[in-house]
Amino acid sequence: MKKSFSHIHMPTFICGRGSISFVRTLNKERVAVVGYSDVVKEIATDLFEGTQTEVRYIATIDREPFISDLFDNLDAVHEFQPDLILAIGGGSVMDVAKGLCLFYEYPDMSFEDSLKPFQLPELGKKAVSVFVPTTSGTGSETSSAAVFIDPETRVKSLLLSNTLIPRYAVIDPDFTDSLPTHVLVQSALDALGHAIESTTAMNANMYSRAVATQAALDILESLPVAVGSNVSDSLRKQARDKVHMSASLAGVAITNSFTGIVHSYDHPGPEFDLPHGIVCGIMLPYSMKLVGPNENYSCIARRLGYSGTDEELLEQLVRHIQEFNSKLGLYNTFKEAGVDEAAYLANIPRWSEISLQGMATKLSPANMDLAKSELFFELCYYGWDGK
Repeated sequence: MKKSFSHIHMPTFICGRGSISFVRTLNKERVAVVGYSDVVKEIATDLFEGTQTEVRYIATIDREPFISDLFDNLDAVHEFQPDLILAIGGGSVMDVAKGLCLFYEYPDMSFEDSLKPFQLPELGKKAVSVFVPTTSGTGSETSSAAVFIDPETRVKSLLLSNTLIPRYAVIDPDFTDSLPTHVLVQSALDALGHAIESTTAMNANMYSRAVATQAALDILESLPVAVGSNVSDSLRKQARDKVHMSASLAGVAITNSFTGIVHSYDHPGPEFDLPHGIVCGIMLPYSMKLVGPNENYSCIARRLGYSGTDEELLEQLVRHIQEFNSKLGLYNTFKEAGVDEAAYLANIPRWSEISLQGMATKLSPANMDLAKSELFFELCYYGWDGK
């Protein structure tokens, strides 16, 4: 019988400034912490001061997550035997924490077996997972995915299962106040890509589209205010609050649908050491043109104040996003970003072959093939006018 319902997956959200204090109320005995610097160690220590909870800082992840980050730190987790795993950081920190949660509870599982989509066992029997994002972008605190990179080949490996979704996502905007402008912008562009791409995924549902649409609009509206120099501190904080929550909502959207071709064709990022958000910002408009006119793009465009046919609304939305990038001081092509032309073009055939196998590609209405894949990469390098 054909399935006629959708199951919405998400963590329990704890929201608001200062909401990290919620973690104390769980009354756990041994808390293993994964973070991005020694600052996180201090935050966790202060958080549990005056309690009987033992806190152990396990790992610092301050770059893209490598496969080795899992297994180099797993012995420390097994030795400590935590009943709570607390991740405080960006997507890399949270992805490593997801992997540690998995292999802590299932130490005999091979990494190869962990890569089978939606076949991972239930988690949470040994340790509750609490994730606190400090950037407003990846949505990893709400998502069913964890991405790891082979440092030699630069190829990504994906853990994908709804059982990886953390038990609690603590959305505390206090952590965003000290974010450098470029980090906030880059992470928010990743979230914008999640939001807009997930509206057109072929397995999207009414709930995921609604959440994604609102997240996209809030980011487009609030990000310029959040990084603006001529706004009051009060307005800037309100805007950062909204961007931070929107990034998590975009994570919910991709968990309950999927990303699109930006996230399966984003190989120029690790190849040329470009931040993932910059890659998303460049590639998103070109991916939308390959998807073509779409009622979900039209909905976003209309709510931004545009009008016309679906074709006209797509053109206006694409132009809006590229102008949005430019106003933030960002690039709209990889050529503008300074990527070496010969090296980029030489990689296109390999990237295209890999990208066609991605689940995000298969769930995209862009209907990609080898020729369209190569065209997509060329558009992202040269722009609309070509060579």
